[in-house]
Amino acid sequence: MNIFMKQLAVTILSLLAFSLPAFAGQLDDYYLSAFGAQPGSALEKAVLLQSTETTEPAHCGTPLKHALQRDWNQLEPATQKVLAKQLALPTLSGTELTYTSTGGYFKIHYTTSGSDAPPLTDANANGIPDWVETVATTMENNRASYISLGYRPAPTVNSAPYNVYLLNLAPLGIYGQTTSTQAVPSTGYANAYASYMEIDNNFLDSIYGSYTPLQSLQITTAHEYQHAIQYGYNLYFDVWYAEATSTWYEDELYDNVNQLYNYLPAWFNNSTLSLDIAVESDATTIGAGYGRWIFNRFLAEQHGVAVVRSAWEKLATLNSPGGINPDIPMVPVLEILLSSTPYNTTLGDDFFGLTKRFYTRDWTSHTSDISRIHTYVPKAIFNSFPITANSLSTTNTLPSITLPHYSYAYYKFVPSSSAPSDLNITVNGTSGIKATAFLTNNSGTILEYPFASVNGTTVSIPNFSSSTEAVLLVANVVNVDGHQASFTTNGSVSGVTEPPNTPASSLTTTSSTSGGGGGGGCFIATAAYGSYLHPQVRVLRDFRDHYLLTNAPGRAFVSLYYRFSPPLADFIVQHDMLRLIVRLLLTPLVYSVAYPVTGGTIMLVSLAGGAIILRRRKAIVARYE
Repeated sequence: MNIFMKQLAVTILSLLAFSLPAFAGQLDDYYLSAFGAQPGSALEKAVLLQSTETTEPAHCGTPLKHALQRDWNQLEPATQKVLAKQLALPTLSGTELTYTSTGGYFKIHYTTSGSDAPPLTDANANGIPDWVETVATTMENNRASYISLGYRPAPTVNSAPYNVYLLNLAPLGIYGQTTSTQAVPSTGYANAYASYMEIDNNFLDSIYGSYTPLQSLQITTAHEYQHAIQYGYNLYFDVWYAEATSTWYEDELYDNVNQLYNYLPAWFNNSTLSLDIAVESDATTIGAGYGRWIFNRFLAEQHGVAVVRSAWEKLATLNSPGGINPDIPMVPVLEILLSSTPYNTTLGDDFFGLTKRFYTRDWTSHTSDISRIHTYVPKAIFNSFPITANSLSTTNTLPSITLPHYSYAYYKFVPSSSAPSDLNITVNGTSGIKATAFLTNNSGTILEYPFASVNGTTVSIPNFSSSTEAVLLVANVVNVDGHQASFTTNGSVSGVTEPPNTPASSLTTTSSTSGGGGGGGCFIATAAYGSYLHPQVRVLRDFRDHYLLTNAPGRAFVSLYYRFSPPLADFIVQHDMLRLIVRLLLTPLVYSVAYPVTGGTIMLVSLAGGAIILRRRKAIVARYE
């Protein structure tokens, strides 16, 4: 037996020793791969549960630069040495030339040779490529537009012209990116930073779609200059709202381009992800950040366009919560702003109003473009009645759901031979849930049937059997994860479990889990690994979303985890040795999720060994009794 136990210990330790080096520098690998400094190992791609090579549409590079600066101290010195150039001023492919805009506010950096050269046509023969002059004029127009909207211009060091670099960014899959440089504090803007901008040199590559180079230039510079303004309000901005704001302003400044509507289907197809879901490499696939621009359109329609600027002015007054992730979470900022005068509402009410408008489509601005807004996407479709707690949709989905903070789901009911004349929907939900139902009749008219409460409340929808469809909207309208809702059409009430009242983000926590675009609720893992972008955290987050939250036992475990993990994470993040210990403890779990066969073998062997040890101890105890 002793020989067996020694062999067991050696086997487990060997497997762990094999896995530890692979996981040790994953955050470094993430950034090295993201910036093209190395292709990324096969192990890294497997751990991420999806390849780091992506078919993401062209997007903004600012989130990655912002994240690199935030996580800089978590990287190895060798990694910092390789990536230092990412935070330094760009080097062009040929001799660097400059052109100062006619207003004197912008300096355009360009070259006439190599891959970074812009179109060199010079119709007015003044020695400056026409495209460079167009860039300068567009930047001046953007600056004037933002000032007219009440923004202060992007700050620069010693009030110098703002630097804009023209480079070949198509190989990186981005339109442009803005990088902060140094602090330029002033009264009321203690955390203001200067920055510089990089944009593609010609926008001719196919990744930029069917838009003309001028159109791509317009929306890119409007987007990136808004980021420059944001750095001037507060360095510690929350990336999801920064992208939502910059994307929204593309259409406010250049309404005829309409490229931003392409981001909406990704959110509608992933409606059960939080409003502030982190902007990572799959952002345009899941609608993170970019797709949330329409939230600002709704706020502007409800409260006036100045409400968005007010959010940034509110952010300017706040300091970083500290911790590994110093970014200030925007959800609590919006909650405070919208509850104050002159808005006197709640973020929950506005979020619920937004989700209703996805179905009703009664937008009051940009009305000629309403058809460009993607239609709602149901979480599930039911066409067999009655619906009980155990009924399955056409895609085998049960009539119940657990939602993270500020997320929603639509359920569609289609009349069939088993459909009742009047559809009675009973909804039972926890305290953070709001619900309403809609009926679309055969003439296309939409009628709403709201739920005054969701405590086993029933709403009757008349003439359902002769209608086109009915839908049920359920939404988590608070900053707490894990709120539940269930529904039936036979009057029965399914049980739900109230989650712990732990905010998903806070302005006061020192934990790294609250800021930066929705760390995803993996509090302990984020504290241990130092960033919610760490691949191991992503592994655990994906496992939670794709497996644990899809079944009742898993949801119960997640609810329990949310109950005790936030204060524990705050404690872990303050002790380096404890962070190391937790990483070691999490390694077998992460390995098991990433490699089910090998990891499962380790756990089975460990459990078998534990059982043998327990039986041996019992035998020894029995011998002496």
